[in-house]
Amino acid sequence: MDKKALSVALSLTVALPSTALASSFQLLEQSPAHLGKAFAGTASDITDASTVYYNPAGMSRLEGSHVTLGGNAVFTEADFVNDGSSYTVGGNTVPVSGGGNTDETGFIPNVYWVAPLTERLTVGVGAGGPFGLSSDFDDTWPGRYSATFSELEVMNLNATTAWELTDQIAVGLGVNYQRMDVTLESQFDSTLGLNPNPETDTGARIEGDDDDFVLDASVLWTPAPGTDIGLVWRQGGDFTLEGTASFDLNAACAPGAGLPTGAPPAPTTGTLCAGALAAREGGVTANADLPDTLTLSASQQLGERWTVHADLAQTRWSSIQTIAVDNVESGENVTELHLNYDDTLRFALGASYAFSDTMTWRFGVAKDEAPQTDPAYVSPRIPDEDRTWLAVGANMMLSDALSLDVSYAHLMVDDAQLNRQDATATGGTYNLEGHFDNSVNIVGAQLNWHF
Repeated sequence: MDKKALSVALSLTVALPSTALASSFQLLEQSPAHLGKAFAGTASDITDASTVYYNPAGMSRLEGSHVTLGGNAVFTEADFVNDGSSYTVGGNTVPVSGGGNTDETGFIPNVYWVAPLTERLTVGVGAGGPFGLSSDFDDTWPGRYSATFSELEVMNLNATTAWELTDQIAVGLGVNYQRMDVTLESQFDSTLGLNPNPETDTGARIEGDDDDFVLDASVLWTPAPGTDIGLVWRQGGDFTLEGTASFDLNAACAPGAGLPTGAPPAPTTGTLCAGALAAREGGVTANADLPDTLTLSASQQLGERWTVHADLAQTRWSSIQTIAVDNVESGENVTELHLNYDDTLRFALGASYAFSDTMTWRFGVAKDEAPQTDPAYVSPRIPDEDRTWLAVGANMMLSDALSLDVSYAHLMVDDAQLNRQDATATGGTYNLEGHFDNSVNIVGAQLNWHF
């Protein structure tokens, strides 16, 4: 068995789950309050301690100490519509029928604390998850040789400081500890192309983890009363994931197994299948460079009640081109994922309306680009496409020191087209053709204390 055949067994490398909320697997949901504006004005609208993440320089605007505790419940669904998938081996092409579905519910928690040290110096800490989510297809769907289960979690712990240089300008600098944990599963054709079907598939699983320290830098400028402009750079982590590759051998792949019933004569037996897998089972490693992000925000007060907000954000996804998984002992390449990502832009517009002294309404719309939309490269682990955000939210003062934010967002995701050709066994090609109908709904809530 050549290493292309094993690319299915170990599948699509590391760090790439399915239906995501921002472009690819980025998570913007670090504040339910900003969710209500579709994340417009994230670096310029400073209202609570979540500025630790979105613009640390904004901590200088908060009087006294602040604590924010929140979370977003995320409801994602991706339905695969089969438009002609097939399996080709030995010059014969067999149609593959059926569809697939992943229906996942996730929760993204976040907590922040801000405290002044001096009149001009403020510190803050926070915790959240800037990348992640998961997908879970059954073991019989047409794309099982590319992906079944995917889970990525990136935990981020942020410690940062803000200096108020003048009444108009503040700057922030922070350090982040990040930990990435990945689990990927897929199926492998145990018959080596002779008679592929779910009953004779072998399960494949990759697990890996690593951690890294990254930086963030920010500035908040108030050129005039009621006008705020924020600029934030966040560094992407550089991870060398280490873990294991393992296989749940089907009887057709067990040592000594013969050909499946009804299969044409061939010199291949289960012994060769098991031996080839065993040669690559064990410790593996892969490099994953997460993207830097750059966000420019502006907020402008219009009269006593209305404030408008805008965001222009770049995610430098071009840091991810090809990710390779290698065997630790032999150094042999086990599999490669050619994502060929491009940098993306996100545009957001929003507004806040002070309905009363104790109630503020929020509204927002955003357009978010996907880093890869070519059907030949779109991964079933990430059935990604451009998406449009529609969001509403509200802030309610519960007391002089306590407030509550609630928000809702609906994401309209364009159909993700797939036209992939993946090697599944020696001489075999699995052609996954179709599209994903994606939908995402998010509900968030947070409490803010001021003391």
